[in-house]
Amino acid sequence: MQPFFAQFNMDFRQLISEEPNLFNTSFSDYFQSYDSDISFQFTNQSPPFIHIENPGIQMISIIRNEGRSGQKKQIQEMYTRLRQHEIQNNKLNKNEPHIKITVIKNQNLLNPIQQMEHYINQFGMIGSIKNADSEDVIIGRQEKLENYQGQLIFPNDIILRETERLISRIHCKIIFRNFFRIETQISPLYKQTLSQLKLPYNIIQRIILFLEEPKDCYVQDIGSVFGTHIKIDRNYSPIKKYQQYSIGSETTIQILEIHNLGSEQKEKDLEFDKLISKLRNIKYKCSLQGLDLKLYERALQAELSFDQILQNLKSYNIPFIIMKFGGSGVTDNNQNIFFAKDISSIFSIGRGNDNNIRINSNTISRKQTRFRFNQKENNWEIADGSQDKESANGTWMQLQTIQERDQKHESKVFPLKHLSEIKISEYILKVELFKGNQKDKARYDVMKSLL
Repeated sequence: MQPFFAQFNMDFRQLISEEPNLFNTSFSDYFQSYDSDISFQFTNQSPPFIHIENPGIQMISIIRNEGRSGQKKQIQEMYTRLRQHEIQNNKLNKNEPHIKITVIKNQNLLNPIQQMEHYINQFGMIGSIKNADSEDVIIGRQEKLENYQGQLIFPNDIILRETERLISRIHCKIIFRNFFRIETQISPLYKQTLSQLKLPYNIIQRIILFLEEPKDCYVQDIGSVFGTHIKIDRNYSPIKKYQQYSIGSETTIQILEIHNLGSEQKEKDLEFDKLISKLRNIKYKCSLQGLDLKLYERALQAELSFDQILQNLKSYNIPFIIMKFGGSGVTDNNQNIFFAKDISSIFSIGRGNDNNIRINSNTISRKQTRFRFNQKENNWEIADGSQDKESANGTWMQLQTIQERDQKHESKVFPLKHLSEIKISEYILKVELFKGNQKDKARYDVMKSLL
């Protein structure tokens, strides 16, 4: 039964892919919308969607993991409702605030062959063909679909054409409304306090500029299969547990555990040395960095589990981070544990022999990525390239955490800044934020009310 099942699964996928109109529209759309992690359920007790020439087998449904199916269906419905009122947005006024998105397609990460510019104003993307009822700028590979009412829906503002389906039909979105906010937003408590102080005009102006809620725009992955990445620069940014990074063409870094400093931690002692010796047992399959391993013998017996050892290590005031490397150029399948015994230590990843982690790939720079523990901020941080030079192909953070990606959940929103870069498969989206030349009257009105 299993060989037939596997072959039928593969053949049916190919049939739907090559002949999407062979079946009724709603079934075809449903199948194509949920084309990953699919299984088939057979029974003799219910009417089939499709009859197979085998009296003992009838196919009644296509099922997925229940949680992921519900989430995906909810996202699909949210971004494919037909808009009730048509929006005419065809003119750009460069004197007003606007956002420029330059889309570049890189086939080999070195030679850009396609480039297109898009502009966003307060009403949305200028010249968009989207007629779906979503106020954000939606990005994906699907140009159009037909809903159950026979209506033609154009769900995306920016269409990234992709033949290998590495880009989801509805992939990510740019949330822009707050960037065009007219009113000045500060906390009511701050506003009340300022009104009572009766400070000079120029002082109030400076304080309001400092206290005002930022007019940011954001990017958010909306449950894509292969992820949306944001480029990190040479300035250090915080690392969070379960984040994933991409470097070069096909190399990944997963953050599996982070241990920072705490108020009730103890100093390194003999028990700490014993725990490190146990970790060196070959059964744990981990590599240790940041410690002088000559001081620690390799334990022959390992009565504790890996998780138990880590939990015990967390009682010490020595920060550590666990990373897992995979993909192109990675020859070591071990988990890598980096200890910040020396708080000033900086760990590096790259093609050169002088790196803590060497990755032998021609798409990896000699100095690709570096990371450290920041004692002042009490967190681990990551940066691209070296202090003086960025890497050739960048270091990219995936917006979804490992769990969000596996469950195909939306990511948290991530703030964009001027010249931010977003990576979706082979496409790079460069973001430019322009505040325009018109005077901000709203801030003036707020300051006037406080005088």
